[in-house]
Amino acid sequence: MKVDAVIVAAGSSTRFGAQDKLLADLAGRPVLAWSLAAFEASVGLGCVAIVTARERVAEVTRVAEEWCPKARFRVIEGGARRRDSVEAGLRACSTRYVAIHDGARPLVTPDLIARCVAAAEGKPGAIAAVPVTDTIKEVRAGVVTGHPERSMLYAAQTPQVVLRQAWLDAAAMSDNDETDDAAMLARLGLDVGIAAGDPENIKITRPSDLEVAAAILRSRGQ
Repeated sequence: MKVDAVIVAAGSSTRFGAQDKLLADLAGRPVLAWSLAAFEASVGLGCVAIVTARERVAEVTRVAEEWCPKARFRVIEGGARRRDSVEAGLRACSTRYVAIHDGARPLVTPDLIARCVAAAEGKPGAIAAVPVTDTIKEVRAGVVTGHPERSMLYAAQTPQVVLRQAWLDAAAMSDNDETDDAAMLARLGLDVGIAAGDPENIKITRPSDLEVAAAILRSRGQ
C-alpha cells in the first residue's frame, strides 16, 4: 500500500533547552535526519511533508536535501499546536492513508513503519504502541484515585497511520487539540489498530535522551 508521510517538526522544544532538539547532533547528523532517512528507505513511500516552524523552514529544507535526497518532499510551515501542524501536512498529501510521525523519534525503522501501514489497511488507522511495564496510578490533587489494569495499558508511539479524510473530518468537529492521532479519530467513534511498537523508538525530550539514543544507534552498528 502506497502512503504519503507527515513528519511533525514544528515543536518549541521547551523542555530541551535553548537549542532546537530536532537540529541537535545525534551520532553525526541532526535528530530529524534519522527519521527522514528511515522514511526514505521505506517501501511504498509517496511524498514526505515535513512540517516545521516558519523560522526553521530554510534550515529544515537543507537537512532534507542532504539526508532525504531520493524522496519527494515538501517543507511546510506548521501551526502553534500539533493538530494545526498535522493538518497542514495532511492537506499537502494525496494518498488515502498517511503515516504521521514525530520528528523527535529518530530511532524509527523502516520495519516499524511497514508494520504500522500493514496494521492500518482496511481500518480507520493504526498506531505503534508498546505495553506499559510500570504500574500506573490515576492521581488527582496529589491523591491516588485510580488503579488501572496494567495489562490493558499501552504507551503510544509514532508512526500513526490514518485515513487522511477521516482525520480531517474528525478535526473539523472541534477546534480542540489532541495529543495523538488515535485520539483525533476517536471523535468520530473510530477504533484504530495496534502495531507492535519498539522500546528503542524513544522520543527526544531532554538533552540526556540524546545519549540514550546514541547508545542505541551504536548497538545497531550505526
